[in-house]
Amino acid sequence: MKYFALAAISIVVIFMTVDLYSTSFSDDIMIKVVDRETENKTLGKLAEYDKSIVTINGYNISAFIADTNEKRTNGLSRVENLDKDQGMLFVLDFPSTQGFWMKEMNFPIDIIWMNDNRTIIDVNPNLQPCVSTFLCPVHSPSNNAKYVLETSAGFAESHSIQVGSKAVININASR
Repeated sequence: MKYFALAAISIVVIFMTVDLYSTSFSDDIMIKVVDRETENKTLGKLAEYDKSIVTINGYNISAFIADTNEKRTNGLSRVENLDKDQGMLFVLDFPSTQGFWMKEMNFPIDIIWMNDNRTIIDVNPNLQPCVSTFLCPVHSPSNNAKYVLETSAGFAESHSIQVGSKAVININASR
């Protein structure tokens, strides 16, 4: 009887939590979708981001810099697509095993994790967009990363990017 009562309470708490989250997610998404309808569908607000040139194995990527909490939270969510020579460079406040997910993504990506010496410590290739918020895995590096580069899927494989490769990051590149 104790177990039944505990299970019933747990289910009620779960439903209450889901209801609260779904309400806030719905309101948030509606506001953001309206705002984004007026933006360029390919890049949206990314056109306003500072850029960096990231060079790995002799190949240059023009990367939008996500260096604030808001930019890191939004990432590439709701961006329609990326050219093969574009990406997003996340500059973390300190080295960590910060997790990333593919919520509200429209295309698959590679995630390339770098330490503070700009050495590649992990590569997650061809990550697919989430099918729902509740079935959305979190991807983390095996060691602490200071920089995270998101590129179009297939970039890492086509340019032989692997653990131990070095990146050159020119943070001072212009818009």
